[in-house]
Amino acid sequence: MRPGESFDSNATFLRNPILRVKIMKNLLEQKIWRVATYSACAALFVSILLLLGCGGGTSSSSPNPLPNTTALQVNLGDAPSDRLVAVSMTIGSMTLTNGSGSSVTVVSSSTPVEMMHLMGTVEPISLMNVTQGTYSGASINLSSAVVLYMDPTTMQLAQKSVSGPMTATVNFNPSLTVGTSPMVLNLDMNMASSVSIDNSGNVTMTPTMTASMNPCCRGNSQDPQNGGMEHMTGTVMSFSGSSFMMSMMQSSQNISVTTGPNTQFEGMGGMGGMSNGMIVMVDANMQSDGTFMAKKVESMMSMSGGSMADGLVTSLTGSPVTQLTIGTMDGTGSGMMGSDLAGTLTVNVSPTAVFSVDSDHVDMSNLPFTPTFDGTDVFKGQRVEAVSSTGMMQGGGMGGMMGGGTINASEIDLEQQGLSGTVSGYTGAPPTTFTLTLPADCAFTTLTGSTTINVFQQAGTELWGMTTITNGSTVHVRGLLFFDAGTYKLVAGRIMAP
Repeated sequence: MRPGESFDSNATFLRNPILRVKIMKNLLEQKIWRVATYSACAALFVSILLLLGCGGGTSSSSPNPLPNTTALQVNLGDAPSDRLVAVSMTIGSMTLTNGSGSSVTVVSSSTPVEMMHLMGTVEPISLMNVTQGTYSGASINLSSAVVLYMDPTTMQLAQKSVSGPMTATVNFNPSLTVGTSPMVLNLDMNMASSVSIDNSGNVTMTPTMTASMNPCCRGNSQDPQNGGMEHMTGTVMSFSGSSFMMSMMQSSQNISVTTGPNTQFEGMGGMGGMSNGMIVMVDANMQSDGTFMAKKVESMMSMSGGSMADGLVTSLTGSPVTQLTIGTMDGTGSGMMGSDLAGTLTVNVSPTAVFSVDSDHVDMSNLPFTPTFDGTDVFKGQRVEAVSSTGMMQGGGMGGMMGGGTINASEIDLEQQGLSGTVSGYTGAPPTTFTLTLPADCAFTTLTGSTTINVFQQAGTELWGMTTITNGSTVHVRGLLFFDAGTYKLVAGRIMAP
């Protein structure tokens, strides 16, 4: 450029072919870079879209979906041992073994269970959802046990504690299969094989159990072996709308119960009469979704602070009765603890106490005798439930035994109990009766001196594991026990094969 000339970029560009080539080359390279960059970004964007469409990122679909689960109810029952009055076990844990050999926990917290009141029935200890599939067995770990029994030498109650750990292993045959419908697992403990007492009174325990399983809800039954809840007593912990939560001492978890238009309420004005701390007795059916629908809810004690204790009468004072001693089998409410089970409890009976017969699930029609139960008709060997408006007062058990205390009862109810023996004198035509001969060392015989009981098989009596009753056979009988005309008479709600 000459001095005095101005710079004209366009002119320079046009006059200089080398410069033109360089500038065009730079522009072309920049364009290629931009196209490549845009292509890479586009490819990355398409890849992200493909990942999202295939379940990646934050999509609701999962490459590893959670396994399906179904409700499983686990029940405990008892085949009795003759000398035992009550046996309390503390279950530390319970697990199931699945098809891959892994353990599935169904009871994780320490849970007390009294076994002798479960003769001829079962009660739920766990209700939870488990993964669908097959299960080959169960393992039940016991941390301790307390045995209350009749000493045949001294003819007195005796109590021994058994230290753990103890384990019962049950192999399922066939395997338990959990599909899309709720299942029920029944674990039956053979007390005669599990508890041994030698001539010196030494007690050892080797828990032995068998298993059976049923699909729940057959015929909408409240039969506990099919997933029902029969006369379960507990304390209302909370309630809302048409449902409530119930706490039971002998269950590993609180149970949610729903009521409906067909639920029968006794002693309370429906859900509007429910309150926290109320003691209730519930009959319920398990539904296909695994929830409980109440058939009956009975208020045993409407106010909080009340208590209930249940057990076998071992001694009594007065006629009408003023005081009872029971071998404790169950309880709930203020002051009741798991350590009270298989102990002795003193029941002070109020002069105005109400006596009643809990005849639910027992056919009491057309009996050839008049069953009575009042202050003058309470006897040793009967199972009763004592209800108090106040809490149980803790104290030493009879003779220094562990567990127990005192309850001031305003109500005494006769409850179902189980007995085992040999059949004789069976009559097939109504009224159908037979004589049940008890073992010589039976706790009932030691308590009462009676070696036989007259059993009445009613039209409504259920037969479990058998279709007919024959002379000479051994049976377990569960029902209501009365003392009439100098003889013990039992109206059977259920008769089952051993």
